[in-house]
Amino acid sequence: MHAWCKWLAVAMAVPWCALAQSKLDEGNWHITTKSTTNGKPEPVQEQDECLRDELKDLAAYFSPALEGVAAKCTRTPKKAPDGTIAYKLRCVGKGFTMDASSEVKIAGPRQFTVILKVDSKTTKERAVVEARAEGRHTGSCKPG
Repeated sequence: MHAWCKWLAVAMAVPWCALAQSKLDEGNWHITTKSTTNGKPEPVQEQDECLRDELKDLAAYFSPALEGVAAKCTRTPKKAPDGTIAYKLRCVGKGFTMDASSEVKIAGPRQFTVILKVDSKTTKERAVVEARAEGRHTGSCKPG
């Protein structure tokens, strides 16, 4: 399975209006991601990120552009409670389709959770990726 098939979920856009009320604090964030591909656990990914300007536009932070793949995508926001952004995404490209659903829950200015489910199909293979990422603010950005 091509690596891009596993991580297409990060390419989804979130409607700005759903994020207008939510804010996250600037500083160091520890992000832990647990995922499975076709039911098989992937290695846990942990990273620290210094987030400042990225947090001024949460929609842009939670929805980087789809890179390296030509596709036509349709995004549909889903009704969600305050502090939660939920949406579906369908992308169709040459030889593949992808259906995804995602929820971003902002529990407060120092914690968020992202839940993703992506079903990618090519002419030869299929991957169902489920991921849960948790971010927590750990203080000021570290020097360097």
